[in-house]
Amino acid sequence: MGVWGFLKLHTTMGAYRCKSLVVASGGLSIPTMGATGFGYDLAKQFGLRITAREASLVPFTFKGELLTLAQSLAGVALPVVISCNNQSFKEAMLFTHKGISGPAVLQISNYWYSGYNIEINFLPDIDLAKQIAQWQSEKSKSELTTLLSRLMPKRFVVAWLAAEHAKACGADNIANKNIADLSRSDIEIIAKLFHTWQCMPAGTEGYKTAEVTRGGVNTDDVSSKTFEAKKVPGLYFIGEVLDVTGWLGGFNFQWAWASGHCAAQYV
Repeated sequence: MGVWGFLKLHTTMGAYRCKSLVVASGGLSIPTMGATGFGYDLAKQFGLRITAREASLVPFTFKGELLTLAQSLAGVALPVVISCNNQSFKEAMLFTHKGISGPAVLQISNYWYSGYNIEINFLPDIDLAKQIAQWQSEKSKSELTTLLSRLMPKRFVVAWLAAEHAKACGADNIANKNIADLSRSDIEIIAKLFHTWQCMPAGTEGYKTAEVTRGGVNTDDVSSKTFEAKKVPGLYFIGEVLDVTGWLGGFNFQWAWASGHCAAQYV
């Protein structure tokens, strides 16, 4: 801040001064497009607080046996309900060579923190226990795997029933049973395996593929009406550089445009 209430900028193209400066530098997401932490550094320079920043709206990565399983299923997509931290989303999920992705995963990543479990329901529109009971009432002689493949991709069903987490609960011994031979205990095991599967992601794919940055300039340090920094007259922060993160579907674009429009009324 210079004399006469002007802000001074020293750039590679020369020195400038202004009465109003709007910081619309975005977050750290997609550095290949030029994203940097410039806005955060500038905010710190003037004493504004910065909340912890993390990649968000981003795919999860796995390691070990889960990674091997995901790689074997890479390209398989199916509708799920995914939950974490008291939030749930019903969207499509995709297995990748690194873990899992798709709209459901990106949405829930807004609420996930390192060390948190996620829970996935692979049959959100079907009560599997009731469905199996119906197959039994129809005197079906088909194997469980065959009938489950009517509801989900066969490649997924076969791999899921043979996975280590399935073996741990005894589901692999149930997979090739005829529906008529399934006990109540068998049905409970299978229903849990597909309705309430839990795991802990190893991490995310990071800022390289994240659509947004969670965290940023603390909104308590900025006017909610003008977006002017409370400590620095004439300095404004808008868009993703602020600690505001929206869902998929254009909400982050809308925030950028709306906050820019509001600030423009006072610049």
